[in-house]
Amino acid sequence: MKKQNVVPWLGCLFFLFIFLSSGCGAGRTIVMTPAETSETFSTAEIVEDKSTVNVPAEVNASFAAKLAQLIYNEGGFRRGPGLTISYRFIQYNPGSQFTRWFWGGIGSAGKGTMMVEARFLDRDNRELARIQAEGEITSGAFGGSFDFAVQKTAQEVANYAKRFR
Repeated sequence: MKKQNVVPWLGCLFFLFIFLSSGCGAGRTIVMTPAETSETFSTAEIVEDKSTVNVPAEVNASFAAKLAQLIYNEGGFRRGPGLTISYRFIQYNPGSQFTRWFWGGIGSAGKGTMMVEARFLDRDNRELARIQAEGEITSGAFGGSFDFAVQKTAQEVANYAKRFR
């Protein structure tokens, strides 16, 4: 029996795993009321407002945790009164993970999306800006996890918040 070199196969399997495990989708921000202030904040608090759609508790908790991580750990804000980031879910469609897997991201088969409206308020509760942030998942390993759309949405809100730093 001939001994084969397995290193190239392991490398191919590694890259295939990385390719399949990453989600494919996007995030985008629609600015409804642009920030027209040069006011900056070192502290922020995140507040959930009344949503217009029903969102599963685990998706809600995941979004809140990801947004907090991006605002406080990576965004440079400390917890406390200052900038208030008030968000509510205005669109939620988890799509079909099976359809995403089956069609492999062809077109928008099984696409999952969510949209959040975020309002940025000062200490006097005056609105400084308002955006709609959207995240989507179109494919990935085994159809991709909806968590990818949640992450993208939270990133969009956190990226906009950075203009108040």
